[in-house]
Amino acid sequence: MSDEDDIEDENVTVSMEISGDYEEVMSKLSMEESGTTSLAPLLDDLETLLETVVRMDGGTRSAIAQQLPDTMSVNFDAQAVVDTLQVLERYDLVVLEGNTWKPGPQLTIEE
Repeated sequence: MSDEDDIEDENVTVSMEISGDYEEVMSKLSMEESGTTSLAPLLDDLETLLETVVRMDGGTRSAIAQQLPDTMSVNFDAQAVVDTLQVLERYDLVVLEGNTWKPGPQLTIEE
């Protein structure tokens, strides 16, 4: 019998069951890569900013900055708001009308 025959005979099958709360199971299944930077805080802040613009149905940069919650990862002043909204404008998520930032075509829900 050759070494190749030994390797072919050594097939192994492993199965595992994970049970519990949905969030616990998902955290166990999530793949974390060590050494990489997570974009989760950035994406959460962008989502919060967009939700604020939608909730307000638009506003000036200062008004939006005042309405942002303290739970954001980074403090957004009026200039940071406009800088970020200019990026989101490229994706049609917001539009600038005069000095008012409003939800863009990608956020508009047709009724």
